Amino acid sequence: MAFTGTAVVKQVSDGIVRIAGGEGGLSLAAGASGVIVLHGAVTPPVGAVILPVSLQPHPYEFSNIPGVVTLQDSIDVSNQPAAVGTATAIPVATVKSGTTTADFAITLTNTHATTATPPLEIYVKFHD
Repeated sequence: MAFTGTAVVKQVSDGIVRIAGGEGGLSLAAGASGVIVLHGAVTPPVGAVILPVSLQPHPYEFSNIPGVVTLQDSIDVSNQPAAVGTATAIPVATVKSGTTTADFAITLTNTHATTATPPLEIYVKFHD
């Protein structure tokens, strides 16, 4: 099962995208997972949130450090309840997979077996 609600995706800086919900919010049912993919993903799962084309993460080399900084290392994901004063935050696990812009995916999973998350506010940040 994917996110419930309608995702509202807004780029707030060159490297930061905010994902929240429209009316009713964006949440995860008990035990459910939602997927976020980069624009240009080859086969995004049904219900995936697709990041805007203006967010251009890419592997890169950092000076004085051998090797390439991967997408997994250069993309940070955080989430929090969207409403101030939400009584209980439900733990949400975040897993990043894939190595290219075509197959990179962020999977958020509600780790609670019986309770849905409150509406979430999710930030995807690319740093280079």
